[in-house]
Amino acid sequence: MKVRGISILTRKIIVTRKFGADAWRELYRDVAGGHPCFKPLITADTLIPLSSHLALHDEMVRRLYQDDDLSHFAVGRESARWALGDGPFKTFMKQQDLAGLVSSFPKLWPSYFTDTASRSEANISGDAVEFKVFDLPHWHPYFEHLVMGYMAEVLEMFCANPIGVTRLRGGGGRNYHYLLHTAVDGARWRPESRSGAAHPNGEARYLSERELEVLHLVAEGKTNEEIGIVLGISRKTAQHHVARCYRKLGVSNRASAVMKLAEQGMLGQRLDA
Repeated sequence: MKVRGISILTRKIIVTRKFGADAWRELYRDVAGGHPCFKPLITADTLIPLSSHLALHDEMVRRLYQDDDLSHFAVGRESARWALGDGPFKTFMKQQDLAGLVSSFPKLWPSYFTDTASRSEANISGDAVEFKVFDLPHWHPYFEHLVMGYMAEVLEMFCANPIGVTRLRGGGGRNYHYLLHTAVDGARWRPESRSGAAHPNGEARYLSERELEVLHLVAEGKTNEEIGIVLGISRKTAQHHVARCYRKLGVSNRASAVMKLAEQGMLGQRLDA
C-alpha cells in the first residue's frame, strides 16, 4: 500500500494551525532524517510508502497529542474539516442528498490509498450509516480510529446532528464495521463492540478486544516478537499495543499489567474479535 501526498499536506495544515509552523518543520525534519522518501518535494499526488507515512503519523501523535484512541479520532476529524472544508475535496460535500453522500463514501478511500486491495463500503441503515473497511494490510490506529473520526466528521459536516460512532466489529485485525449515528447522549466515540463480550467494571473495560488479546499473551510470558507472530502483526505493532495497554492500565511493566488484569477478573477471559 502507498499513501497519497494529500495526507501529508493535511497533517501540515492541522499541525501548523494548532501548534505553529516550527512544530511542523521540526517534526518533518526529524522523520525525514530516517525516511528518504520525504526529501523530494511532496505534492498531493506524491505516493508515500505506507511504513514511512505511519512513521510520520506515529511521531506526530506521540509528540503533539496523547497517543490514544481519542487522539487518533480527533486527528481524523481535524483532517476531514480541512480536506472537505477548505482543501482539495470540498466539492465532495456538494452532494444533493444523504443517500448520494453515503454512496460516495467509498470513493474517499482510493483518494488517500493506492496499490492496495483494501476498500470501504457504506450504506444507510435505518437512522444511521454503516461503514465497513476490508483487507487492511495490517491493523493500526491510523486505519481504524483516525479513519472513523474522519468519516464521522464528514457526516457531521453534512447533517445538523452531532455524530457519534459505535464499533460493531473491530479493534484489531484487517476488517472492521462501525455505525455512524446521532450522538444524542453526547458520546461521540464508543470503541466498545456490540457483538463482543461485555467488559467488567474497572480500568480493563477501556481496553479493546485486541488489547485484551495482547495482554493475555503477555500473561503467558510471550515477548513482543512472539506476540506479533501469534497475531500476525509486526513486532513493532505488538510493542505499540503493549505500550498502549500500559498507559490505559496505569502501569509500567508486564508484571503489573498482568496483576491489574487479574484484579479486574479478566485474566482467564477471552473476548471474541
